[in-house]
Amino acid sequence: MAEKTKITNATLDQVLASPAVREALYARARLVLPRTQRVAAQAGAVELSKRLRVEQGTRPGAKAGGFQRPYARVIADIDDDVRKKDKGAKLTPRQIVRRGAK
Repeated sequence: MAEKTKITNATLDQVLASPAVREALYARARLVLPRTQRVAAQAGAVELSKRLRVEQGTRPGAKAGGFQRPYARVIADIDDDVRKKDKGAKLTPRQIVRRGAK
């Protein structure tokens, strides 16, 4: 019988640091972005839809025992002006992003 392959933390770190994994995460976020913008516009949050963008990076791993993971997410910088302009929106910004990610 063949030996079982052991996957160590070093192996997982190598896999997560690979360009293919990072590109797959970024590709998924690029698919979510237009849907989220559409949901925001339909909900009446036009300013929010204009400010949505994709951000990518690596988590520091402080709470995960040093296990650093890449991420790509749809975010928006929301200040008081955006909140005032989108005051009549049917959904909150959190609800908009969640619906866009479905």
